Amino acid sequence: MANEPTTLEFAAASPRSVEFEQWEALMTRTYFPLALDPTLDAPTFGRVTSSALPGAADFTLSTLAGGNQEFRRTKTHVACAAEEYLLVSIQVSGQARLTQGGRSVLLRPGQMTFLDTSLPSLWNDSMSYEQVLVRVPTRLLRLQPGLADLRIPTATAIEPESPAGVVATYFRELARVRAQSPAQADILATSALDLLGSAVLLAAGSRPSETPADSLSREHVLVYLRKRCTDPDLTLDEVAAACHISRRTLFRLFDGTGDSLGATLRRLRVMHAQKLLTCNRSHPPAAVAFGSGFASVRHFYRVFHQETGMTPGEYRESYLG
Repeated sequence: MANEPTTLEFAAASPRSVEFEQWEALMTRTYFPLALDPTLDAPTFGRVTSSALPGAADFTLSTLAGGNQEFRRTKTHVACAAEEYLLVSIQVSGQARLTQGGRSVLLRPGQMTFLDTSLPSLWNDSMSYEQVLVRVPTRLLRLQPGLADLRIPTATAIEPESPAGVVATYFRELARVRAQSPAQADILATSALDLLGSAVLLAAGSRPSETPADSLSREHVLVYLRKRCTDPDLTLDEVAAACHISRRTLFRLFDGTGDSLGATLRRLRVMHAQKLLTCNRSHPPAAVAFGSGFASVRHFYRVFHQETGMTPGEYRESYLG
């Protein structure tokens, strides 16, 4: 059975309306938690057509059109997110200003850029625009050869004439075909994840440097670590046994990634602590420390400051606004 796309629309004479609030809630459900504001005190409208792509339930292709809108993903949105995504934005008409990580790009028709939902971002659109958007779980993308630890170039314009730009054309055409013939689009979409991985590699000026098996094995380890990182008694032997690999292989999988296995575990515990600090603000730092897998409060403070440059209290205060 063909993967039929669904379309939802809204229009409001005033941006301060129930319809606009409902549109904001729809954008959150379609993509990820965000805040939406009008850029002007003027009529606003929107239309989104979305469907799934092969690979995962939340790997999606959509066409978004509208006007008079500003999308914001704040630190609080990031801290409370259950899943991280890469958002691929391909401008069809109009313009969009996207800002992330100290970089800002004015996206024009034909150009493509990436946004990482693990970082705050700002997205301003023109009064009338259309974009093709691809949303892929970061964990799924990282399984592609060469992408496990690659720094993805975000908020950078990728020209349609470039090698990576060929993939932008593919997704634009895939969205067009899906609107006319979902069954044929499903056949063309079977290569969507592989092509997206290639586009990221090309945009980063890199190439695969490891086998898919290594990437898959490391992701298996990371999944297990994410589930068990809050256990202060977790041992490396236990990790290796649970992932059906030797202790030697366990260490080899993290060689050359920039982080040792121990550093990866500490970072996961700090990330968990960050969520507790921002989403459970009544929890004292000691409770956050033990709830995140640290054996002592002193060790928690030291590691947290090394990873974030702030104390737990300073980090929590930075999100109060």
